[in-house]
Order: sequence, then structure tokens, then C-alpha cells
Amino acid sequence: MDASDSQPSAPASLYTASSISRPSSCSSAPPTDQTSTLPLGLPTSPLFEVRQTPTAGRAVFATQDILEDDLIWRSDDLTLSVVLREYRREICGHCFSYDRGRDLEIRDKDVGFAFCSPECQDNWRTWNTPIGIQAWTAVETLTKKRTKEDSDMVDQDLARPTRTEIKKAWAAVEAQASLIRTAREAESDPTIQITKQHRKAISRALQAAITPDVMSFCVSGLLFNYTHPSSWDSVLALAEDKTPYHSTEDLAAFTRTYLHLLAILPMPLLPLTTASTLLILSSRDSHNSFGIRSLDDEGSEFFGYGCWPAASYFNHSCAPNVEKRRVGRAWEFRAGRDVARGDELCITYLSGEERRLSRGNRMVRLQKTWGFECACERCDIV
Repeated sequence: MDASDSQPSAPASLYTASSISRPSSCSSAPPTDQTSTLPLGLPTSPLFEVRQTPTAGRAVFATQDILEDDLIWRSDDLTLSVVLREYRREICGHCFSYDRGRDLEIRDKDVGFAFCSPECQDNWRTWNTPIGIQAWTAVETLTKKRTKEDSDMVDQDLARPTRTEIKKAWAAVEAQASLIRTAREAESDPTIQITKQHRKAISRALQAAITPDVMSFCVSGLLFNYTHPSSWDSVLALAEDKTPYHSTEDLAAFTRTYLHLLAILPMPLLPLTTASTLLILSSRDSHNSFGIRSLDDEGSEFFGYGCWPAASYFNHSCAPNVEKRRVGRAWEFRAGRDVARGDELCITYLSGEERRLSRGNRMVRLQKTWGFECACERCDIV
């Protein structure tokens, strides 16, 4: 076996930093002692090292010659994931397998997920723990009581809320959140006095519009914080997008979801269910998530997305020398061609169809979605 084949990713708790949104995908950095600029706990391998670059944030560089198809890295540190609700019957809730649009036979209607095998169902339940199963059951119960609401993807061409608008939106719901939290705490503490105002706060929250995919995102992230508290630093260290919401309605969906979750989640999750935590999840996931797509048609079908912190160090290139492929709940990164020692290792952030776009259209897509102007070797040729 090649040496690289024996290099699985380390536990997520070891990843204390991730790459930053880059102004360019063309970077260079000499090998230097960077102990003062790079935090401890970076992924290590005999094949590469992570360096701080002058213009493109942190990047991955080959430390030896790498042959085409060599396994460079395997990232299995999934922190949160969302399977879009419209695909829940077709996509395994644990390994994300897909059978060409056919409904999976194993469906757990209580939690709202389907599975490709009993093993995946058991693994999903183990991963989520009994508290997580209670949480997903509460979310599914609330969602099924309502008609389809706000489940479509948000139009990214709308104006993004500013940092000031985001701060005001979260502050505007905090009074209602405080009332709901007090009412929930009274469930286990009879000394807490509950008034009509508290009950009304819960009622208003539960009557507000539901956005199922936003709710799934928040629950998934909160459960990771609850079940893997020692690994939470891997989320905190991800590059932060200070304006992560695609529109005013997108932001409103998150603030409504905050109130929904305070009203229905199991009590052990309430201390973690804060505006601050949900904003952290949004801001860290924004530029660091990977799409969950079909595997047999160049990824033309988009089923959802997830966040793997260890996979976030690779910069983008429209002519990548590293090919990424999802294998169940993990991502594998293999050399797409022979790579020389010292070369930067780059993936593409574009889907199969997007790779074939013209230079101008690729630039528009990258700027709109990831906020940078590409300067890779392919785009630099005019």
C-alpha cells in the first residue's frame, strides 16, 4: 500500500484552524518556520504541509513529488450536514447514498429520515444519541403539522444583509427568546412563575413560518456541539463570513428558527441554543461547506451540504491538480496529475457543469458564491 493510503484524517478535535476566503487562488509561500502564524493541530501528512501565504490565506503545498491518483488526504470529520427536505426519501440520512431517484425502503417517519440499510440507520442513531433523536422527532412533529413552507433555495442574487442589519435582527428576537427560555425552564422548576406573556411568546413562535432546511442546519450544528464538545474548536476556527445570510428573508428564517427550537428542543440542548451559537454556525459554514451531490453524473444533482473542517484548507483552481470525491460520509482527495514537490495543491470549488463555463462565467460564479476573483493558471490566460 502506498504510504498516503494509510493516512486517514485525525479526529475533528485536532483541527483548530481552516482556510480563509481568498482574494485569489494563485498563491505562493516559501517553507518557513510558521509556528507563530499557524495554530497547532493542523492536519499533517508526509505528502503536504499547510502554510500561510502572502495573498491567499492558508494553503496546502506538496512536500514531496506525488504521483497521479495517489491518495493525498481523507477527511471524515463531518461536523454538520443538511439533506434538503425534498430529497429526504431518496438520500440516506447517514451515508448520503442515492439510488437514481428511487425512494429508500427504510424510512423512520418519527425523525424524518430514510436510510439505505439497517446498519446506516443504527449508525445514524448512535451518532445523534438519544437526545438527538428526541430533537429530530420534535422538529419532524412540528414540521409535519404544517403545510410546505419556505423549502426552496434562496435566490442568491438578492442583497445580503449588512453586519449592522444582522446584529439588529438577532437583537430584535432576544426578548421573545428570553420569555420562551424561562417558560421552558419552568417545566423542570416549579418555583419559576409563568405568566400569560410567557405562554404567548411560545405560541407566537410556533405559529411563525417554518423553514425546514434552515431548521435542519441549526439542529445538526447544535447536536455536534452537544455530542462533541471537545471538537467545537474546529468549528470556531473556520474562516468567518461576517455577512453569511443571502437575503433579508434568509436572515429572518434563522431568527424564526431560533425561536422555534427554543420552544421544542429537549431541555439538555437549551443552554447551547443561543443566538450566538446559531450565528457562529452560519458564519463558519458559509464559505467552508461542501455540496452533497450525486456521484454518477458529475454531481448534477444537488441534495444538500455539509461541513468537514479538515477539508477546508485546499485553495481553488479552475485547473486543479487535486480531485475530490465523496465516499459516504468522508471526502477523499487524490492527485489529478503528477505533482512536483513545492507545488500548491488545489481543488476546484465548481461542479462538473460549472467547470466547462467560459472564463467570464466562471469568474461571475466564483465571485458571487465565494467572494473572490480567480487568478489560477487557467483564468490568467486571456
